[in-house]
This record gives sequence, structure tokens and C-alpha cells, in this order.
Amino acid sequence: MLVEQRPELRWWKASAADNRPPMNRLASFIIIAFGAFGLARADELPATLDKPYLGCWLAFADSRDFEFVIGGDGDAELFFIKNRKRLSVGGCTLKIYYVLEEKVKGKGGEMRWISRKMSQDGFEDFGKETAEPPLRKPIGFTATYTGGVKVRITKVFTKDGMEISTEVIDKGESKGELRAGVKILVGDLFRQIDDADLEKRDTESKLEDTEISVRAVGARRTARVKFEDYDVVLTEEFPKGVRAFALESDRYGDHEFQITTANPEFGIIEFLQRKKIIHGFYVNWYPDPEKAGEQDARLLFKVK
Repeated sequence: MLVEQRPELRWWKASAADNRPPMNRLASFIIIAFGAFGLARADELPATLDKPYLGCWLAFADSRDFEFVIGGDGDAELFFIKNRKRLSVGGCTLKIYYVLEEKVKGKGGEMRWISRKMSQDGFEDFGKETAEPPLRKPIGFTATYTGGVKVRITKVFTKDGMEISTEVIDKGESKGELRAGVKILVGDLFRQIDDADLEKRDTESKLEDTEISVRAVGARRTARVKFEDYDVVLTEEFPKGVRAFALESDRYGDHEFQITTANPEFGIIEFLQRKKIIHGFYVNWYPDPEKAGEQDARLLFKVK
């Protein structure tokens, strides 16, 4: 008989009086946060936790399909699960960042977006709501960026994913338009394949089980991009961005992750691709600045 375990979230924050070396404090965290779940041995330490972050941590592991950890400096990582084991090598994780951009006038008078960095130890109110927030309860914290800009980030975990909302609550010293969002790094899933080998016959079979689905801005139908079409540049294919995005791959243990906005018209998904698609790219989500903070302007992230 299978007994379903209760949802588990764990918070840990370093004490100001804790003078132990960072790695000793880190070891304590591993025992507290992951020991409670029985998730990780020392030799399975997630990449996100292989160095001391800034004291604030969160770990979620109540799904059969994924695990999620976040450090106090804003870096987070999602691990896909297959046969109850975490997939953590070969670009098989998703790196997730909370980002802020300001629109400024560039050379020639053209307006462009530039990034503002999160201040060191930029999270406030992290973990103060409760030590064990139940599933589907909002978890909120404030991130501070250069120039004193503050962004309220709210997360809700579900068994098949999470919901994220971002809202600028203090413009600080900024002068231009601001947008706060989420940046997802799709890693180098096929790092073992050199570009020189792409035309080899056996390469196609390695790529055929990885596919992207998108609904472009203004489009009624879903478009599909297969990794076999390795010369595709997403920024050129979808210059206006997309409303919904999904990526399925055998490299993720045959999982698929999907992102969209609760009301797709209230958010935009943009791409940043510097290499061939098989070697990774960024998927960047931003809510409509005028709708930010509203229920319909949440990022919906699902793992299937």
C-alpha cells in the first residue's frame, strides 16, 4: 500500500551570531533541509548548493517529477526526477533567476532594456511567513537590485509545478520603465555532440526525442521546433516573442516543462540564443508591467 507523504517545505537562515566557516554552516543546512526529505547524500549535492549562498535557502521536494532549491542570492535550480532519482548531469537541470530590467536610451536614441543586478544578500522577509508553509500557500519575499529598486516575488508550489508573480514595489533611483521577470536557462542538453558531428547519421537519432512547442504572439496555432532542426534560431523565428512555451526531452527523463501566463495576453516570453539550439538558450518571462502583481499576470510553470 502506497501512502502519500505530506507536502514538505523547509526554510533555513543562518544566524548572525553563527561564526562557523561557510562550508560548516552549509553542511548543517544539508542535514536540516535535505535530511528531512531523505533526498541527497553528500555525493549527490545539487549544483546550486555546492558553494555557500547568502544565508537564505528554500528546498521543495513534494513532487514525483521535480525538486527545486533556491539560494538567498536569487539563483535557483530545478531538477527533474526519473525513477525517484534526480537528473543532475549533462545540462539536464533548469537554472532559474529572478531578473529586473530598465528601459534606457541607447546609441542613436533607440530604447533598449538593460539588466540591473540583485544586490548582495538582496532577499528580505525570506521565510518569515511560516516554517512549514502548506502546499498552494503563497510564499513572498522582496529582492533588492542596484539603485535600490525592490521587487516583490511571490511563489506558490503545487505538485506539478509552481506559480510565480513579480512586481516592482519601489523604483529606487531608476528613471526609466522597469520590468521584473524570470529567466530560465535551458542547459546544454547535448554537450557530447560537437557541431562538426551534426550531419552524421547517428546524430539525428539522438536529437529526435527533444522538441519545443510554442504559441507565438498573434498566432492561433502552436508551432513546433525539433532539435533535429539544429540551425533554428529562436530569436529569429519568434522576434515578437511567444505566449506559451514547452520543451519535452528524453534528456529530462521524458518529462516536459511548460510555461505561460495565467492570462496569456498579460505576459510575454522572449528568447536569448547565442549558440545552436541543442547547446542551450534562455527563456525569459515578463508580465505586462501594468498588470504585474495581478492574479492573471502570474507565471504558470508545470512539469509533466
